[in-house]
Amino acid sequence: MERIKLLLINIVTVAAISTLLKWLIDIAGPMNSSSPAFSAFPSIYIAEAFSLVFPLLGNVLFPLSYLFAVLVSLFQLPAGVNPWLDIGIGMAIAGLGYDISESIVFRQKKAIDRFDERARKAAHVLSNLSACLAILILGLQTTSYLVLLALFVGIPVMHLTVMGIKVPGIEEWLKKVGRVGETPGEGPLYNALGILFALGLLRSNPLAAVAVILMFGLGDGFATYTGTTYGKHKLPWNRNKTMEGTLGFMAGAMCALLIMPVYATLLVAVLGAIVESLPLKLNDNITLPVVLSLLFYLLL
Repeated sequence: MERIKLLLINIVTVAAISTLLKWLIDIAGPMNSSSPAFSAFPSIYIAEAFSLVFPLLGNVLFPLSYLFAVLVSLFQLPAGVNPWLDIGIGMAIAGLGYDISESIVFRQKKAIDRFDERARKAAHVLSNLSACLAILILGLQTTSYLVLLALFVGIPVMHLTVMGIKVPGIEEWLKKVGRVGETPGEGPLYNALGILFALGLLRSNPLAAVAVILMFGLGDGFATYTGTTYGKHKLPWNRNKTMEGTLGFMAGAMCALLIMPVYATLLVAVLGAIVESLPLKLNDNITLPVVLSLLFYLLL
């Protein structure tokens, strides 16, 4: 019953997010650039197709829903309606909707931080730095192909892991970076979706996309290090985080000034630190890149 409830709420949530973004953002598709009403950003078809996937992880219906979502996504390509970047955006919106839906359905769900987060944060920072390097060397479009390929393979592997089927190397890796209470592979999944959202929304400004990925990669890493090492002053609005950790996030996020030395970067870093400090039950691997990307899009 909970899975059905989660599925239905996710479908509605993803539709609401897609509609809001379609109204807020003006990115038209290649075949309909003169028709804003039919803007390819975001593709509601792709987002809704993947809204059926995440709630069914670990369920026998997952292969069918996943195949359907992939076919819907690929069907858009021959007609030239949505480029690959929009497939990534659709997946990211479905992931954001799923995160929000989980927080509604599972009110008590909360991942417990590891006693030692160094391996987890190191993997997070390294993956984001690798994505930034790929954008600068290979280009934004090619990087989106690589991240999409990783997700197309990684999501079925995640499904197998949730079902309890051992995948060579995955169980050992999850022991090092996983958290109690979260779905196996949840962190990397949301991180990859967050990267895709930044790539898709900021497609016309690759350096801004790099800045966003640096912000939520280094910012999160710095926040954890300074918070656990030097954190003594609890935030009044979130007793689980410290002022030192928030300042650490801000310092890490401001490294993006090396890529985008503009006032907007400074403002986004400060606003991002505030959002990261809020007592939300959402996974910041997906919420932060979405918020940061939207801020950059609106400010630049």
